[in-house]
Amino acid sequence: MKSAYDLKVNTYERVLDIENEKNLYKVITDKSSYLTKNVIVATGYYDNANLMNIKGEDLKKVKHYFDEPHPYAYHKTLVVGAGNSAVDVALELYRVGADVTMIIREDKIKPSIKYWVKPDIENRIKENSIKAYFNSAIVEIKDKSVVINTPIGLLEIENDFVFAMTGYHPDNEFLKKIGIKLDENNCAVFNRNTFESDRKGIFIAGVACSGMNTDKYFIENSIEHAGVIIKEIVNRESSIVNR
Repeated sequence: MKSAYDLKVNTYERVLDIENEKNLYKVITDKSSYLTKNVIVATGYYDNANLMNIKGEDLKKVKHYFDEPHPYAYHKTLVVGAGNSAVDVALELYRVGADVTMIIREDKIKPSIKYWVKPDIENRIKENSIKAYFNSAIVEIKDKSVVINTPIGLLEIENDFVFAMTGYHPDNEFLKKIGIKLDENNCAVFNRNTFESDRKGIFIAGVACSGMNTDKYFIENSIEHAGVIIKEIVNRESSIVNR
């Protein structure tokens, strides 16, 4: 069955570089190369976790991605963060019988938590079904425990698995490699009206536009980028044809 737009999609093919080729761009992958007039970079951010840069973060029990809760049932788990991802992980772990502790830098759960989930996590914390240390940060991860810095000082608690839901960031090294400038906030430089980067004909879409402010774009609003970009490309082609 063909897709609605009959697009040619090459999966399991990594883009390595984008080079100038006369008046075109040469997109080089690990399997082939392609010549094109325009490129849209919509690489997301999920491949690049924000690391905590603490001792023990490289242990196998530390996860920056959450797959499913059942393997961690009946274990002592620790969730770092207070955003939507952290809250979802904490609740899923709790529901399969895991012992759940949350480490939260702020003094409360973030106001931006999904409105239908926020009362659930707040009530679980209030009844102590999920333990939470507010205004706290994880300092060190050990094989069987974690050390956290809390308002009452350093505490060491037993632990089997750590879920560091600390967010993700765009592949800025790739953006720089293909010649796209980054500003002082590590955000790609692009035209806010057309989403075209400082390299003419190379556009950026989705959270690749966000730098470290990845909560600015999500599916509901970044999907609009596609329409803006395609319209810009079509208008340029039309103007060339009508000359």
